[in-house]
Amino acid sequence: MTRSDSVLHPALLQRIGRLPWPQARTRLAGTTCAWADLDGFHLAPADALPVDPPCTTHLWAWRADLSFRLRIDGPRALVAALRCGPGEGDPVQVRIRSGTPWSRRDRQVGPLPPEAHALAFELLELSGPAPATFVRASP
Repeated sequence: MTRSDSVLHPALLQRIGRLPWPQARTRLAGTTCAWADLDGFHLAPADALPVDPPCTTHLWAWRADLSFRLRIDGPRALVAALRCGPGEGDPVQVRIRSGTPWSRRDRQVGPLPPEAHALAFELLELSGPAPATFVRASP
């Protein structure tokens, strides 16, 4: 899938549902994860995620053609997956836009790790009655 700010692209959405954090964490195996919490902005492989849910509202994770969006709610997470290739799920349309983490001078979430600035991010925005945004590093 190529990036375009104005073109809608087909994708497949899986509404996995509300899972206890250990199960949600297991679903992310093989992905890179990003989230911001009280300690700053984090990028980590899924196997390095905290044992307890991070103190954040959202966590995004991705690998080649699959992106995850987690809404953290205490000890549970509402999990959805978006696939930009063949697979299972409900057909949806997404708009793909460039995304950037906070600037190097912005201290809203503390200093960003250097790897946050080394990646180019994309926002995958679902259109329709229940919009949601998934985040991934550009392929």
